[in-house]
Amino acid sequence: MSAVTFSRVEAHALAARNAAPKQRLPLRRNHFGRVQPSQDDVRLYLMTATSLLHSALSKARADRASGHAAYRTWKQLSTASSRIQRLTKIDANGRDVHYRLQGTIVGASVQDLMGVLSADATTAQVVARRRLLSSNSLDAQTLCVLRDRRVASTTATYDHLSLRWEAIRLSPNSPIYDRDRCYLEFTGVTTDVDGTLVGFLIQHAIAHPNCGSLLESHGLTRLDVTEVVLLRPSSVSSVSSLQGMGCTDMTLDGLVRRPSKFPPWLVHSYLSTVATCLDELPNVVQERLLATLPVLSTSQCVSRASRRHCHVCRSAFGLWSKKVNCRSCGDVACKSCVVTRTGGETATFCTKCLTRVSRETAKAAVRLPSDCDSASFTTSSSCSDCRSSCRESENGPCTSTTATAAATTSLTSMQRKGSAMPTPRRVRINTALLEDSGDSRRLCSTASTASESSSLDSSSWDCCSREGSLLDDDVDETLDTKQMLRSGGGNAPACGSSGQSSRQVPTGRAVDDLIAHQRYLLQEMLSQARAYHHQWARA
Repeated sequence: MSAVTFSRVEAHALAARNAAPKQRLPLRRNHFGRVQPSQDDVRLYLMTATSLLHSALSKARADRASGHAAYRTWKQLSTASSRIQRLTKIDANGRDVHYRLQGTIVGASVQDLMGVLSADATTAQVVARRRLLSSNSLDAQTLCVLRDRRVASTTATYDHLSLRWEAIRLSPNSPIYDRDRCYLEFTGVTTDVDGTLVGFLIQHAIAHPNCGSLLESHGLTRLDVTEVVLLRPSSVSSVSSLQGMGCTDMTLDGLVRRPSKFPPWLVHSYLSTVATCLDELPNVVQERLLATLPVLSTSQCVSRASRRHCHVCRSAFGLWSKKVNCRSCGDVACKSCVVTRTGGETATFCTKCLTRVSRETAKAAVRLPSDCDSASFTTSSSCSDCRSSCRESENGPCTSTTATAAATTSLTSMQRKGSAMPTPRRVRINTALLEDSGDSRRLCSTASTASESSSLDSSSWDCCSREGSLLDDDVDETLDTKQMLRSGGGNAPACGSSGQSSRQVPTGRAVDDLIAHQRYLLQEMLSQARAYHHQWARA
């Protein structure tokens, strides 16, 4: 009678069958209790995170200088199914496993990818991010938030420091490789020594007394792993970068310390899954950009019969060419210049609108690291001091910047503490584009309120001093935006005077006149552009 032989996987499966039944995931809310680290613990966590970041940046600079010569001795896995290069190495002790993934992500900028890598304290965001990066998340909880993300009026920072717990499944075919980990997470954007904006995600395993082992209750073996992700704008020019989508060099360095039951094929399978997910990140970024685009109704779109050319690539439509309306701008494009947004209502958008929203998102997504951001690595106390100083300066000198369609006007107030400011005067101005009788352009008249046309917030109005008496009712005046003359016959006041100091605060009327004049100049530029476009079309 021949003996029955079992493989290692089958032996583990049989052993798990005879074991006691395990509890199932997900864990209940606040399973690990309330974690309240001391100031010394917070300082230690911050020092650990910043040390890992400095080491990763220094190592990346050395690798670029040497042409990545240090990785020539590493074992390179197959890259046939992915553009991401995968490298592994066993440490000198024979147990620790080093792995590295590197490649260029085409079609996503650093700001777009940081929006994918960042997650707040909610469990749903942590699980969703893990599924986007490796598709192996089982459950997650945030133990404590040490530094929360700060969102300003028009810019957002990704500075986040927290303690998390996460359960993952390394092999999709076998539950015996379910692992969990308790780690310190640090995300943010910093500047390298050459001034390049670099995004980072650091996950370092730690041992916390509140986060005990779940091996007996849930069958989860604790994993001791450190992962560092660096995002850097790519210098390689491509079609996507020329279109404004951007290219990003991404590196992921990982170290698994003293792994138990960690065969080589499991490392290969895990890295293959991560590389496949990284290849799909541009699609994730595109879906998020499409979700921000407004959707027009079909009645508001341009008639397809009235267009003979694609408004994106300018190619002529043939007899059997497919014409598609963009649901954002309403214009007609060919099937090669549109993308489809799925989920909910299926809508098609042209690549021109997608490029426009990606550029707007890149401008408003990330600001350069300030004294309170991740570049200076200040503690929470220093950030609070900085914010308190900002609050104290609200009653002192203030500066407000208003962005218009063609120019930016900076208003600086020299008001001291305790000085009373008058109530802003509301003046209704009818801006008219007065043209010569020989021009064929139509006469435009627009009624606007000074407080609306100048787009100033309440703090800007508090900083601006007004001249004249205070009026409760609106005053109708007519402004010639070409000659800059008001209905009273007097010239519109200028924003600055040569006989006075250059730091003189401009009046509200001067700001309104300047904005109206800039609108007139913008109308002139648009009219000339339309005339040039018609001449080019006839030619």
